[in-house]
Amino acid sequence: MRKASKLLVLEFINEREIVTPLDLMNRFGYIRGGASWMLTWLKKQRLVINDRRGEWAITNTGVRRLLYYGRYRSETTF
Repeated sequence: MRKASKLLVLEFINEREIVTPLDLMNRFGYIRGGASWMLTWLKKQRLVINDRRGEWAITNTGVRRLLYYGRYRSETTF
């Protein structure tokens, strides 16, 4: 079974602002190791950061990646 793409995970993190591996497990059906691996993989690409233990947030580089692919959704409306 194919799991979520990197862009789908980034979109999810952007929408939620802060996520945990459990959030990825519930949303995309990952097992614990798969969710942690995905977050670590994104961290190595500097797309997410874990400020506090177990909590992950998108970086400016991650937001730019979403903007590049036309997938950025801002919660702010003008």
